[in-house]
Amino acid sequence: MAEPNENTAPLAWFAVHTRSRHERKVSADLSRQSFEVFFPEYRCWSRRKDRRKQIERPLFPGYLFVRTRLNPQARLAIIKTSSVVRMVGIGTQAVAIPDHEIASIQVLLQHADDASPQDQLGSGQLVQVMEGPLRGVIGVVDQSRKRQIVVNVELLGRAVAATVDLAAVVPYLDG
Repeated sequence: MAEPNENTAPLAWFAVHTRSRHERKVSADLSRQSFEVFFPEYRCWSRRKDRRKQIERPLFPGYLFVRTRLNPQARLAIIKTSSVVRMVGIGTQAVAIPDHEIASIQVLLQHADDASPQDQLGSGQLVQVMEGPLRGVIGVVDQSRKRQIVVNVELLGRAVAATVDLAAVVPYLDG
């Protein structure tokens, strides 16, 4: 079977895993190499104690997307770029991301002022509220009740449910 060359390999999006907090640098380096790069960012308020200001953060920390015809030369150029960890895929085989997924992210970022990353919290997952009046509460996600967590008091066989902003919760790891 012949190796794909620049003319036969399909043009597709691939995810590139970068070193922590090196996404902008890798994006600039890959762009200089003439790759089409999509590095999605969103605006949020910083949480500094002395002041608040809006900053841009990566929508997918540690990742960016490159659109290319993934032949051996392109793959090697991407992998050899400083601060690139790997191309995302199965084993050593990079897996293309469907165009419609990248297009959807681009549309959301252009037209939705509140676009921000969301963890995929599953029903029954133990979480902790990190901000707001319920800060510190540990409970279970209840998908049947939108935007709610349930706090169980097992000794009494009772539970209390409350609506929270799911952006304010994180998976609870000390359970």
